[in-house]
Amino acid sequence: MEAVAKHDFSATAEDELSFRKGQILKVLNIEDDKNWYRAESGGKEGLIPSNYIDMKPHDWYYSRMTRATAEKLLSNKHEGAFVIRVSESSPVLRDGQGKFFLWVVKFNSLNELVEYHHSASVSRSQDIKLKEIICEEFLVQALYDFIPQEVGELEFRRGDVINVTDKADRHWVGWRIGE
Repeated sequence: MEAVAKHDFSATAEDELSFRKGQILKVLNIEDDKNWYRAESGGKEGLIPSNYIDMKPHDWYYSRMTRATAEKLLSNKHEGAFVIRVSESSPVLRDGQGKFFLWVVKFNSLNELVEYHHSASVSRSQDIKLKEIICEEFLVQALYDFIPQEVGELEFRRGDVINVTDKADRHWVGWRIGE
């Protein structure tokens, strides 16, 4: 995922990544620590403070979703519907310079790869272009863990994908995908 730096940041530790306000960063991992994300810029990789960036949100990105859940979500969608998730078994295809790819054309970010494949096929044998999911469902991804305090509340962990089934008031009702 891409993010835009809101402020300058100067690394103070060896495992941190310096950046300037307005710079585009490739965010590689948001799962390990909610305050520090692993990111990449200019071929360098390191930790960045999460409150110094604005993520470029996309409905197609789910950081933590099982393959089975992704298949269930996409099973009744149109051809070209897609999600991007952290794979349980296969790493993201990247070359030696850290560029993303499916076939020959290479990209600086997943966002660029997706944008390109809206008009160029993702398949070599068929003409299949990526199309955003048209959601009759309202899916959200949990930002925090939640332990139910009352009967009827849904337990979830940070990163879980939740299908919201009712937004009658500010307290939404839903179920966790995969259950």
